[in-house]
Formats: sequence, C-alpha cells, structure tokens
Amino acid sequence: MEKTYPYRSEILFLYDVFRCNPNGDPFENRPRQDPETGRIDVTDVRLKRTIRDYILRYKHRDPNDGLEIFVRVADEKALTAERRYEEIFGSLPKAGEVERVKEQLIKTCVDVRLFGALVPITEKRAAKGKKGKAETPAKGDEGGESGGVQLTGAVQFNPGQSLHAAEILEIAGTGGFASKETARQKTFRREFIVPYALIGFYGVINENLAKETGLTEEDVALLMEAMWRGTLSLHSRSKAFHHPRLLLRFDFTNEVQCGYFLDRIELERNLGDERRIRSPKDYMVKIDGVLETVQRRAGNLARIECWIDSGLRLSPEELSEKLAELLADKRDALTFQAA
Repeated sequence: MEKTYPYRSEILFLYDVFRCNPNGDPFENRPRQDPETGRIDVTDVRLKRTIRDYILRYKHRDPNDGLEIFVRVADEKALTAERRYEEIFGSLPKAGEVERVKEQLIKTCVDVRLFGALVPITEKRAAKGKKGKAETPAKGDEGGESGGVQLTGAVQFNPGQSLHAAEILEIAGTGGFASKETARQKTFRREFIVPYALIGFYGVINENLAKETGLTEEDVALLMEAMWRGTLSLHSRSKAFHHPRLLLRFDFTNEVQCGYFLDRIELERNLGDERRIRSPKDYMVKIDGVLETVQRRAGNLARIECWIDSGLRLSPEELSEKLAELLADKRDALTFQAA
C-alpha cells in the first residue's frame, strides 16, 4: 500500500457569501442560524459536498483513477450504501468479504479515503419450514444478519459558523411558469437570503486514521484545492457568490494539536452593529491568537500551507513572513498562494 498521510494537521478555512443561502434547512430551505448569537450555521456535510462535487466535476476522468465519489447527490431514486457499492463494483457486497470490500472502497473512492464510509452488509438467511428444512423466503420476508464496513474518516470538520451575527432576508416573487395551463398567473415563490456573512470552518486530519482509510499526501493536496476552487465553483442559484478568503493548514508531528481555531479569531469591525456588515471592507480579521497558539507548538511544526485572497483585510499583515517565522529554519516547508 502507498505510504499514508503522516501528520496531525489542523485546518482553518474562511469564505464569505453574498446575497445567497449558504446552507438551507430541510423544511423551509431557510439559512440555519444560531438563535442566541444570530450567527449563520453551515453543516460540515455542505462543505464535504463542495469538495466531492469539485473532484467529481473537474478531476475524476477514469474509472481506475482512484477519484470516484462514493457519496453522490441522490436523484429521484434514493440509494442505499449497498446499492451504491453495486453501482460502482457491479455486485452487492458479500458477507465474509469485509476486508476485500474495504480495500475496493479505499482504492477506488477518494471521498472514502478522506471522510470514511459506512457500508452495511446483510447476510440473507433462508426461512425454515415445518420440518426444519431451509426454504426460500418470501419477498419482503428475508431474514438477515447485519455487519459491514465502517471506516472513520481521517478528515473531519466541525460545523461551520459565521464570525459575526447576520441578517436573514425574506424575498417574495413569482416563478417562471404557471402551476397549470388554465392558471391566470404564475406561481408565487418565497426564498431566504443572507446579505453577507464570513463563514469559518475548523478541521483536523488524523494520521492514525489515515492508515485505516489509506489517505495519502496526494489526497490531502486535492482536498485543499477542492476547498478553495470548489467554493469558487459553486454556481447554483442558491450557492453562487461564495468566495474563499483564507485557507491554512498546519502539519504537526508526534500527534501534537492546537485545538479549535475559531475561538482564537477576532473580527475588528468598522460598524457598531455587526449585522450591518456587508463586505470585507467592513472589518479586519485578526488571527494573531491562532499564530500564537501554533508558535507554542513550533517544535513539532513540520509544514504550513496557505491560500489567501488579496481582498481580505488581515492582522497580522505580511502573513507569509509571519508563517515563515513559525517554521524558523524550515522555511522551505511553507507553501504560500496569494490570489
């Protein structure tokens, strides 16, 4: 097996949204919001969908390239994990072949290597007749003993949240078509948008779990690209106008970890009411607390990767120099991309 990812890594990802719905709930498709703080919530599932969709659309070219996506968006026909396995490999997973199924998933599906997977395997039992003889069970009455493949993902993200309180606006309008041919007017629609929000995610890559899922350095490089470019590539009506601003990954040795980064970030606002924030010009992001925490663990810091957008007002300034100082004599271990 190819060498697996060797570091305990922590990720900070900031992106902003303009007049759109960052992550609607399943009931009204209303943006999720913390009722106490007014901050906008975004599930980790939404971020993983962005990553999966980018890889599927722009990177997956061949059935044997190892970049198949196991968890795809469901169409009108809902799929079980077993049936999705059958779609990819041509047959249902069989009881007693857990290790083979696991190897197939790891080799073929990059999202399994990143985020793990759960594939139940049910061993069908024949029903017994009056004399104890096995009979073919009637349709819908199959017995079974459940087992399966469970892989915990090496890459995990917390649910994201805006770094400030934000408004949710309701917009009413008309649809493009009438509900039926005899109708005199078009259908009405109701939607919700967030005028602006700066969203933050914190993530961890666990090198021990990477051994179980087969996660490689190439997979992690693709993860970073998919987070940045995939966010830019969200072109659906409700998800357009997302813009990545800062993506940082710190790689540590010896299982060293700093902990939740978002609590160490401050937003210095130009406006009194944080709900009035409408663009990056209205605030400065202070990540000094994050860098101070990393500095205390600099002896175990192996590498840093940074993607930054020039439109972000940031403290400290000259971030590339500050990151290089954290690495001291390992400055060549800094990857810095400014957009």
